[in-house]
Amino acid sequence: MREKIAIIDFGSQFTQLIARRIREINVYSEILPCYKLSGLDTTGLKGIILSGSPHSVLDKDSPMIDMQNILGMNVPILGVCYGAQLLVHLNGGTVCPSDHREYGRAMLSPDASCDLFAGLPESSQVWMSHGDTITALPVGAANVGGTNDIANAAFKMGGKEVYGIQFHPEVTHSTDGKSIIKNFVIDICGTDASWTPEHFVTET
Repeated sequence: MREKIAIIDFGSQFTQLIARRIREINVYSEILPCYKLSGLDTTGLKGIILSGSPHSVLDKDSPMIDMQNILGMNVPILGVCYGAQLLVHLNGGTVCPSDHREYGRAMLSPDASCDLFAGLPESSQVWMSHGDTITALPVGAANVGGTNDIANAAFKMGGKEVYGIQFHPEVTHSTDGKSIIKNFVIDICGTDASWTPEHFVTET
């Protein structure tokens, strides 16, 4: 049975890059548009990543999903930018428009005790690209990282392997981004990192 990480795509320009980063560490990843979740095959599913988006979770017509269904799959989840804000918005937290668009490099101070940031330095450069920001976390969620401008740059939902980050680890501007992705995919999701492109060709 092939292990996989499912990436739920909300329209981010970086979704394909997330998939590439995961495949670079020898784990199969599959992209699924957020409006086609009925097509999500849970066979071999080890984790879910919620992508970024050009939309705002506050918009009337912003892309949504059945979050309780996703959480009910009982696999680790990582929300990236829009995905993180959606986790907050649909679980009782608060997302508000920023006073100014948060775009560009920032220095993250990660919680060293958080598995997502294992092995990271005390300060790590990350890449921001969002117009909204998380002002209050859901009940039971814990802050696990912030920057000078963003208090809730990273969080973990209480009692679950569910994480949210308000930056893009998949881009090269996030200097420890590959380590963050690897921590999630390998250590938190428990994949065996044995997949190669040759496997896909053979199976196909």
